[in-house]
Amino acid sequence: MWLQALISLTALPGLAGVLAQDRTSTGRLLPPPEFRVPASSAVDHVNLLIGNGGIAPSFTGGMIPSTGPPFAMTRWVAQTRVNYVSRTPYNITELTPTIHGFQATRQPAIWMGESASLALVPGIAPIGSPEEVKTDFQERGLTFVGGFEERGGEVISPGYYSVKLEDGFGGMVLVEQSSTSRVGHLRFTFTPAANATETNTPYILIDPVRQSIQAHDPANITFPVGSVSISESTNEICGSSNERQDSIITPVSIKEAASHFKGFFCARFDVSLQTMGLIANNTLLRGEMSTSGSMLSAFAMFPGTKGKSKKNFVVNVRVGTSFISVDQARRNIDLEIPDPPKSLDESAKPKPGSLEATAAQVRGQWAEKLDRIQIKGASDEDLEIFYTAVVHGLQYPYEQFEENCYYSAYDNQVHEGASYTGYSIWVRITVSTGMEDISEELEMIDFSYNVTEQ
Repeated sequence: MWLQALISLTALPGLAGVLAQDRTSTGRLLPPPEFRVPASSAVDHVNLLIGNGGIAPSFTGGMIPSTGPPFAMTRWVAQTRVNYVSRTPYNITELTPTIHGFQATRQPAIWMGESASLALVPGIAPIGSPEEVKTDFQERGLTFVGGFEERGGEVISPGYYSVKLEDGFGGMVLVEQSSTSRVGHLRFTFTPAANATETNTPYILIDPVRQSIQAHDPANITFPVGSVSISESTNEICGSSNERQDSIITPVSIKEAASHFKGFFCARFDVSLQTMGLIANNTLLRGEMSTSGSMLSAFAMFPGTKGKSKKNFVVNVRVGTSFISVDQARRNIDLEIPDPPKSLDESAKPKPGSLEATAAQVRGQWAEKLDRIQIKGASDEDLEIFYTAVVHGLQYPYEQFEENCYYSAYDNQVHEGASYTGYSIWVRITVSTGMEDISEELEMIDFSYNVTEQ
């Protein structure tokens, strides 16, 4: 599978003209200089397309090019397809030529399920009407700039991801993302076409309560229940979902307690929310600012950007996630990617609160791990295989604690201490435990405590 990933990048005929950016000897685009801080050759050798690709579960490694630090509670990844047991959200094949959103995922392995996911989706409303916001997964998909051959100049690394997408009306959307353990940071840059109409209006859709699939049968559709609300005063859209695709294997002894599971989120925009709304079951809810039920979405439109000399419009969204509450999701933003200080030093690089600062924080966490291991005499391909394997080994199990507290679905209670989940034990015991013994002695103490406690 690693060979397939390398070939797919080096053999694409259109890649040469995508960006005048640094590349690896294997043809991968590296992040721009401002997203390669701190410097780390080891991190630059991570190729997160290793283990991706293939047309069926038996022909793919089930890995995804997500952003997030080691053991991240929530990782973020571009959506090329709906995920469920046996399908991950991102898969690089010619059958997946579009991106349908940018998803907060906790799916730990291809044969395990998702829990309380949500996605952010950019779009354009051609006449500026809320009825034009697309919620359907297929309809909202945006094509890569340059098609599948160039894949929108996609940049993939553990701490920074970017892709250029056609907006469907002759313009382009540059989507960039990074993420801390509990907070996603996304930046959307809308570039209108030269002949764009005055009414073309950018929007961001948040898809937090989707229809879901149980087990590995796409016909086995369920409808998780959740909530979503909009706060104009704080520029936030927050909510919850009880999606749990693995609920079918819940032990009888904890079934009642686990039925109360919820995942919470709070999305904070850096621009004022002036035109926003809620959608339930593909129906616009006029005048409502909060709702609950199944198949819920929320959106923010930015009509003030219409007709501004066709300039770019940029919006940052920080999305806190939590297993405890909406308030804790909001608190996680303040802890991990806080608002920029009011007396901001314009000369500071990276600027506090910026996407560059978030990416530097996450890259630094990976560099601290990977730079412990120095290899001599290996080819670039060998280094990619090795350092990518280390990253994969340090993604799981993922953190489930927040401020030294964690929610347990075993008893539907919040406890003090650390907790980890998503072990994928059949893979981890044979492959990565030895690596953790070398580099994660202190964290392994928490892991061991968590296993014996449960």
